[in-house]
Amino acid sequence: MIIGVGIDIVDVRRIDALFQKFGVHFLKKIYTEQEVAFCYARHNVANSLAKMYALKEATIKALSDAKGIKWHDMEICHDTNGRPEVKLRGIALENVKQKAKNFSIQVSVSDEQIYAVACVLIDGS
Repeated sequence: MIIGVGIDIVDVRRIDALFQKFGVHFLKKIYTEQEVAFCYARHNVANSLAKMYALKEATIKALSDAKGIKWHDMEICHDTNGRPEVKLRGIALENVKQKAKNFSIQVSVSDEQIYAVACVLIDGS
């Protein structure tokens, strides 16, 4: 059973502008320490931040009931092959568990120069 699908597109320049304007405050509000470390290890930090932002926004849309969900309730991790994964906790995790005992989250993310796009599918049983 499909719990939800979400898609989001982000202008990398917008994320970069927010980072330039608000610096560490912006990073701490949106991203976990592990996410920031991952982005700083990449060639294009702004691009990596934008892809994670798009994944988080798409996840919120897939959850459908975003009331009370915080940015840190979703963490973007990567498997051994570098494939992104979304880990839920807090209210986001409770939200999904109310809909299904067992669930999986499938994600896809892509970028092209100034845009990052992400799609999230949450499937449950």
